[in-house]
Amino acid sequence: MIRKAQVAAAFAAAAATYDGAAEAQARAADGLTALVRARPLPPAPAVLEIGCGTGQLTRRLKPLLGGSWLVTDLSPAMVQAARAAAPDADFRVMDGENPDRQSGPFDLIVSNLAAQWFTDLPAAVGRLSACLKPGGILAFSTLARESLREWRAAHAGLGLADGTLPLPTIEALRASLPPATDLHSQHFTVRHADGTAFLAALRAIGARVPAEGYRPLPPGTLRRVIKAMGVPAEVSYHVVHAILAAE
Repeated sequence: MIRKAQVAAAFAAAAATYDGAAEAQARAADGLTALVRARPLPPAPAVLEIGCGTGQLTRRLKPLLGGSWLVTDLSPAMVQAARAAAPDADFRVMDGENPDRQSGPFDLIVSNLAAQWFTDLPAAVGRLSACLKPGGILAFSTLARESLREWRAAHAGLGLADGTLPLPTIEALRASLPPATDLHSQHFTVRHADGTAFLAALRAIGARVPAEGYRPLPPGTLRRVIKAMGVPAEVSYHVVHAILAAE
């Protein structure tokens, strides 16, 4: 619970700066939107969104689907920031790993780049799937191991630990999720002026809580890592979109 409070606080502090730096999140939202649109859904579906952030996915998907939406996030500040994306939706502070089943059932549950912060993704998928109507769809995106590889390589080249989240490979994701889950990969890079700009972008979106047990580097050592990133600093992302239909 302490770690979840840290994550919520980090994203709350970034509510005002998030949209200006969230290029990867926007591109992942585009990918997830296209995949959800290709799935059969009833008219005016009942939708639950987990980890709404400032509403990037909400703004893209809700006008296309319509229906009734319950839009949630772990951070109260993010819930407040997302209200402008869908004034007619319902909003609530909710831990996506422990959804309120009494609010459902839902035709669609969606989440864009929040699942990598979950403590136990397979267990969360089970609880979220239990909130679906028969034939309902769970669609979420998460980061896979190839993401941020340039940042990790800059540390490794100096013999240092990098503190990034322990992201799974796509093979590990496939093994941990129900067999009927469809996985779709989206690869892209985001260019930053240098390593300092990359770190500033992470702080601006609230992604500044390191892996458990990581000790931050001294400033001088961090400057060496930033230099190793090169100019410009290209950062890779491997987004995995998972789609699962309830029986």
